[in-house]
Amino acid sequence: MAGVGTGQGRLFAAAAVLLVLNLADALFTLTFLQLGLAHEANPLMRIAYESSPMGFMLLKLSIVHGGTGLLWLHRSSPAGRFALHAGVLLYAAIVAYHCTFLLMLLVR
Repeated sequence: MAGVGTGQGRLFAAAAVLLVLNLADALFTLTFLQLGLAHEANPLMRIAYESSPMGFMLLKLSIVHGGTGLLWLHRSSPAGRFALHAGVLLYAAIVAYHCTFLLMLLVR
């Protein structure tokens, strides 16, 4: 594998960060849902959660893992690289939102 300082190494790091952020989002979401502090906004994911919280987690993680794998296969494409980095920014914003929500709960 290329070193992290190389272009490919940075892309690999971005893909890894995306997967970790997705896991954090899934864990925050499941926790907030289980505690009754939030409602799943996505109607399809709401059905998945109501059917099986474990299935919800597997689906939530599988979709992003599959998408990340697809983007990794197209990492030589400027669009693939852009989408990978956009995914990292999107999930970073989602996790920041979860952290803000948690902080608001704690200071109440």
